[in-house]
Amino acid sequence: MNNAQRQIRQGVPLGFTLLEVVFVLGMIAMLAVWLTVSVTTVDTEQQLREAAGEIQSQIKRGRSIAVTQQRAYQVTLGEGDVSLAPQYARSQMPENDRSLPRLFEEDVDSSSMSDYQEVYNSVDLDPEIRYEIRRWRSDIWEEIDGDKKLVFILDPVGLVEPITIRCSKGDSWLMQEIHPLTADVNYEEMTVQE
Repeated sequence: MNNAQRQIRQGVPLGFTLLEVVFVLGMIAMLAVWLTVSVTTVDTEQQLREAAGEIQSQIKRGRSIAVTQQRAYQVTLGEGDVSLAPQYARSQMPENDRSLPRLFEEDVDSSSMSDYQEVYNSVDLDPEIRYEIRRWRSDIWEEIDGDKKLVFILDPVGLVEPITIRCSKGDSWLMQEIHPLTADVNYEEMTVQE
C-alpha cells in the first residue's frame, strides 16, 4: 500500500463507536417494550369486548324472539355460560313457589305459542373474565361466581330491567348499561390498564 491510501484509511473509522451501538440497542429495546404493552392492551380490550358482546347479543336476541313469539324468554348468566330459553307461563309453575316472577296473565292464549319453535341457546363465557351485575337503583355490584346466577326476564311487551354488566380482567374493565326498552347497550364505559 502506498502512503496516500494508508492516510485515507486511517482518517475514516471503519466501525461504530460503543456509544452509537448502545444508543441503537436502547432504542430497539424501548420500541420492543412499547409494542409489547400495546399488543397486550389491545388483546385485553378485545377479550373484554367479546365477553360483554356475548351477553349483550343473547339479551338482544332474546328480546327480539320474545317480541316475535309474544312470550317471555329468559337469559341466564352463570359462571361459565350465558343461556337463552323460554320462560314458561305461570300456570305451568308450581303454585307454592312465589319467588318466581309474574310472567303471564290468565288471558294469554297458550295455543298461539305452539305456532313457534322454542329457541334454546347457550354460549360459553371466557373463564379469565370476571362478571359483575348491578341492578337498577342499586350501587352494589354482585359477582357471578359459583352457583350464583342472574336470570334476566325478557317480557314481550313493556320494559326490561335496566341492569349494568361489568366485565373485568385484572385492573381493566368494561361496563355496559342495558337500555330498558330496546335491551341494547345504552351507555358504555371502559378502562384498560397495562
